[in-house]
Amino acid sequence: MKLYSFAETFAITMNTKKLTYYTSFILLSILFFSCSKDDKPDSPPPIPASKPKMRIPIVVHVVNYAPDPFEISDEKIKSQIEVLNKDFRKLNDDWQKTPDIFIDLVADIEIEFYLATTAPDGTPTNGILRNESNLIASDGVDQNNNLDNMPLYFTQRGGQDAWPNDQYLNIWIADYKNRDGGMGLPGYANPPGTDPRIDGVVIEPRVFGTLPPLYGEYKYGRTATHEIGHWLNLKHIYGTQDSCEDSPEKGDYVDDTPTQFASSNGKPAFPKSSCGSIDMTMNFMDYSDDDSMYMFTKGQKARMWELFAEGGLRRKLFENCEVK
Repeated sequence: MKLYSFAETFAITMNTKKLTYYTSFILLSILFFSCSKDDKPDSPPPIPASKPKMRIPIVVHVVNYAPDPFEISDEKIKSQIEVLNKDFRKLNDDWQKTPDIFIDLVADIEIEFYLATTAPDGTPTNGILRNESNLIASDGVDQNNNLDNMPLYFTQRGGQDAWPNDQYLNIWIADYKNRDGGMGLPGYANPPGTDPRIDGVVIEPRVFGTLPPLYGEYKYGRTATHEIGHWLNLKHIYGTQDSCEDSPEKGDYVDDTPTQFASSNGKPAFPKSSCGSIDMTMNFMDYSDDDSMYMFTKGQKARMWELFAEGGLRRKLFENCEVK
């Protein structure tokens, strides 16, 4: 029988330990990945290390205008969800362009979005519903809020029924062209407190997401960010247009947004001033081009989160979507 020196015995022992360690590591890795596999289809993406306070499932109702169909792929829709998560989590790179006078006000809203994975009846879904119809976006608007004149929100009339607004954010994609062929507004929102059957936002397909086809000044998906801001109870940064009167009904009910005379358009040069202060033209709730708006404020965040407090108009949604 061969006798080993102390050094040889020590080396053999250490090599055995290393082999045992690496074998254990490999087995644990296999076990981890096999246990971590998500067998559910289209499961929501993992929550980042810095958790949001809530994650809201979105159902996208694509109501395609049959006489002149538009193009909107699943990938285009997913690109919009990515934009929302960057903008509402302060993960968009361009927020850092905020001027020094406003930079300390930029807020992480702590809300994320994902395409719904489960329908109201419990069946799996990819969160995207499609139909063809003779309806356009203006078929979801009525000055008197008469639902009889708003067929866009009803399946039996050529549109699509909303999913429960205490569980989902409903987004209808509908052509914004007027019946004479011209383009109307890029989007609008039905704010908190409206009839649950129309609760959500409506957006023109050519301003949705970051993949073509897109209108030139709407290439970054910020129309949806703006309209969901309305859905979360934000008003325009300028409040009532063409006014410097500093009163709640004339403003946006947010203390840290400067009083602004009118909406901005295009790519405003900084600084642009009105009402005795510098305008916050880069705020998502102004009307600047997509590449010129890139921030919410802490005051706007507080106003949004009032909806989810006890007694708030979207409290039930928070209870269903809260990140535990």
